[in-house]
Amino acid sequence: MQSKELHIEINEVSGTQNAVIINFSGELCSLCISKISDTFDKIDFNFTSNKFVIAEMSEVTMISSAALGEFMGGRKRLIEKGGELVFAGLNIELRTKLNLMGANKVFRFYNDQRSAISAYKWEYEKHPEHLHLSFPPYLKLVPPIRSLVSRVARQKGYGNRDAFRIETIIDEVCNNAIEHGLEGQNNKIDMKVTIDPGKIEFVVTSISDPEKMYALRALLKPEEDATKWRTDDKRGRGLDLIKMLSNELSVECNEAGTSVHVKKLREE
Repeated sequence: MQSKELHIEINEVSGTQNAVIINFSGELCSLCISKISDTFDKIDFNFTSNKFVIAEMSEVTMISSAALGEFMGGRKRLIEKGGELVFAGLNIELRTKLNLMGANKVFRFYNDQRSAISAYKWEYEKHPEHLHLSFPPYLKLVPPIRSLVSRVARQKGYGNRDAFRIETIIDEVCNNAIEHGLEGQNNKIDMKVTIDPGKIEFVVTSISDPEKMYALRALLKPEEDATKWRTDDKRGRGLDLIKMLSNELSVECNEAGTSVHVKKLREE
């Protein structure tokens, strides 16, 4: 049976600083070792150091142990210069075989190159990711919302302590937004979440209820900066908890609406 000829193409990823994609197609057999080695030589010669290299494998039909060894050597060369090599687009059969060979203990696998590029932007360029939620002011919606954001944080590498504190902050902010905002499903509460490897931020905006404005303002010390919460009022203790668990807390409150901004630095 005739083997499928190996084709290799190298491209920089637009919109990134140091990411490169190597598109492989065909069979990565033992006869292709020199081609693979030459590819890493070209990266060393033509590109700057600390390159994040994505080996795009969706068109690859076979990978031999010898070829895998060459990739391990290429990854070592990249790591020594501050770079990395990951695999993307492996079909189920190849991924299973590589797992049996122990490759998953050395390389990170991504379902597609888009996922790999997102991982690069997150880990190396520290690009934040965003989540935008809009929901009616019902208390029953708060538990699934706080759970969703907590799961996102865990998926991004945040630890259990951070995740628990994030849930607590969201619970308190949303409950207060519902308590002091206008009722009814048309009066949406808006939540914007921004998360990066070092911090997570929330901006929760609700429509103010004129009849509840006095109670809301009573939670703030009028003689001090409006970002500081009272500590001598039972109704303000939940907001004091937010301040204790977060690194920054600010509030804008007027007849048009109330906006709470919370920043929490990653601890784990």
